[in-house]
Amino acid sequence: MLHTAFEQPVDQCQQVFRAVLSALAEPLLPRRLPCLPPPLPGLSEASAALLYSLVDQEVAVWLPPLPADTLESLRFHTGLQICRDVAQADFILLTRGCPLPALTGLKSGTAEYPDRSATLLIEVEQFNTRQIEGCGPGIPACRRFGAVGLAADFWTQWQQNHTRFPRGVDVILLAGEHIAGLPRSTRIQEG
Repeated sequence: MLHTAFEQPVDQCQQVFRAVLSALAEPLLPRRLPCLPPPLPGLSEASAALLYSLVDQEVAVWLPPLPADTLESLRFHTGLQICRDVAQADFILLTRGCPLPALTGLKSGTAEYPDRSATLLIEVEQFNTRQIEGCGPGIPACRRFGAVGLAADFWTQWQQNHTRFPRGVDVILLAGEHIAGLPRSTRIQEG
């Protein structure tokens, strides 16, 4: 059984794509997604929205185990190409409770092409301002941020990821109907 995607796929995918770009341009500033598709079994609506908007037949996506009808719907609407090796994936979706792979083991681009790196989409429970202080491009001074439900070693791994800049991975955190961008250029201090 195929599930429906957005009612107006072109317009709504563009709206979500612009929201993702804005989230990465202003790191650690949660923003509400402008529209959400109908639910897909095994995925949050925000995850489905980002997959519909970011994925096509040109990228490799690593996904956790999902129901067959969800995978078929994603293939139909996006041309989804599943990658079985997380280290080779262009996009990696981590639903709640999914273990965090070592960020240093993921595609991090090259010196010539740092943009050829992985983007992680990580579902969390909610955002707050209690874990870290972030600085860098797109943050006027510093910004307090936190995400309930991140792996215990996420922020430590993030600091190691940043040391490889301009190489490294980018992250989009998803909580309910909101997203927050974390590009590799963002420096953080815990506490």
